[in-house]
Amino acid sequence: MGQLLKKSGNEHNFSKDLLRGVDEDGAEYFTVKSTGQSGMSHGGLARFVGKGQTGVSKLIRKVRASDPNNNNLSPCLKPFAGMMLTLTEYSDGQGRDIVEDRFCAAVVEYYAKWSKPRQPGGNIKAQHALKLIQHLGMRVFIHQKTGWKANSGSSIPNDFEQEFAVHKERFTVRQILKIENHPELISAVQLWQEKHSTSRMIFADTNDALNKCLQGLKSREIKKQNNLSQNAAIRDYYDTRPLMDYSAMSKLAANQIRYHDVHPVEAVCKALDLYMPKHKAELIPVIENIYKADKRLKAEAKQKRLAAGIQLSLSLGI
Repeated sequence: MGQLLKKSGNEHNFSKDLLRGVDEDGAEYFTVKSTGQSGMSHGGLARFVGKGQTGVSKLIRKVRASDPNNNNLSPCLKPFAGMMLTLTEYSDGQGRDIVEDRFCAAVVEYYAKWSKPRQPGGNIKAQHALKLIQHLGMRVFIHQKTGWKANSGSSIPNDFEQEFAVHKERFTVRQILKIENHPELISAVQLWQEKHSTSRMIFADTNDALNKCLQGLKSREIKKQNNLSQNAAIRDYYDTRPLMDYSAMSKLAANQIRYHDVHPVEAVCKALDLYMPKHKAELIPVIENIYKADKRLKAEAKQKRLAAGIQLSLSLGI
């Protein structure tokens, strides 16, 4: 989690009321400390969906001004017609409105499914963003950016509850990468390899390009740097944010290969330009293996719940 907050520029002392997270591209995220309500700046939302801020702000004004009972808005936007759409009584450091998280999610869906882009592939970033929030939820995604922690009333201590919640998010993103996005990239590479009758080395070259774009090293070199065995799956040792990056890159590269017949290695480079144009390759720190962490945390949760049940029985004199 510490790595994630460092990546997103978390500022715990942004104000007495708000937490703030900032991405490398300047996108801003906000969470109300007391409630967990979250949102994004107009510019941050625009960057998240890969659109211009002027267009996103115009869309927000249109929805806000629409008649709740009679409008031509897209289905995902209709429930928000005539509403304020912002976090009441809160603003960013420059006094600008903060767009509430549930409407941010609707904007993502609009640009991913309903908007007609001016150029082919213009909705790719929004489509990937939609995939992320469908699995994580918009509010949880922003909580990751700002570092907000809930005050849980659970019998399990807050620190453990938070660790378990963060792990579940990490596990979900790892499964998306493993089951959906990486296989989609491999499938696209296979179709390209068969179409162009090239060597099967293209699969290794594509994987090397993905690692080099994000970390500056090939997989074998990354394992050596981190003292991992050559049989280890390096992505089982990454936190949520790096897994999101690998997932996004895999999805975007697959689209470039499948729909534009781009050479797989070049497609990976194009994906990086689309997703993180200012990214500087650096080694990603490794953390506890995700499957070992899953086993450990589930066992610990079971023990804590059992202990809580025993304590309750004793207190009731049972």
